[in-house]
Amino acid sequence: MEAYRFLNIPDSCFVGSTIYKKLFYENADLGVRDKAIFTDVIEKIRWVYCLKPETINIPSFKDQIRDYPEVEVIEVRLKKDTSLKRIAEIIMRTIPYPMLLIFKWEDKKQLYVAHQKINQNDSSKNTIEYFIATGWLDSKSFLFAKLDIKEMRFTNYYTLYSDLVDAISIYKVADIVKDKVPITGIEARELAKQIEEIDGQITSLRARLKKESQFNRKMELNIEIKKLEQKKDKLLGGAYER
Repeated sequence: MEAYRFLNIPDSCFVGSTIYKKLFYENADLGVRDKAIFTDVIEKIRWVYCLKPETINIPSFKDQIRDYPEVEVIEVRLKKDTSLKRIAEIIMRTIPYPMLLIFKWEDKKQLYVAHQKINQNDSSKNTIEYFIATGWLDSKSFLFAKLDIKEMRFTNYYTLYSDLVDAISIYKVADIVKDKVPITGIEARELAKQIEEIDGQITSLRARLKKESQFNRKMELNIEIKKLEQKKDKLLGGAYER
């Protein structure tokens, strides 16, 4: 498929079939709001590629924590740019395989990945780990050159998917740091989590600041915000090679 040539996935893995919204309505236990999101936001869902031992020579992987028999590439064409994380969560929980989820809106793409674990209370379900998303990418994004699967490890589907997750994790922090030093995918995800937490705290404090009427308390909140901004700036002092 020409639109995803950058992945360098063999044609033997191509599926190209529609995944109907009915699958999620019947299996995802969606509430009224989630059904409205699927109706109003999603134009079409396509199963683009399925990487499994029958279509590409990579072994499946299973241990007590994870079960990765295959890897999916799924495309979601959007009517509007909203609720992407919620849509990603629903799709990844309903289709319990590691996947590269590609949102398409106008001429841009946004990628979502997340490692999964076996639910210890119900082996038929999966537990989604930390979501990694790229933001909107145009066709010139340098990330696409990093997603050639033939440059990744074919040891099994866990190592392949880990390399894919690492590439996107490193990309996510590459543009927000100041100096360039090498970084691993694990370090990139940890940095992204810390920055996300600090940004959330700053947003919460600024909301409280707007409502605060006492001068002394306003000063205290401003000091707390300043400390968090300094902490974030310190985190961003290291950077990463692309």
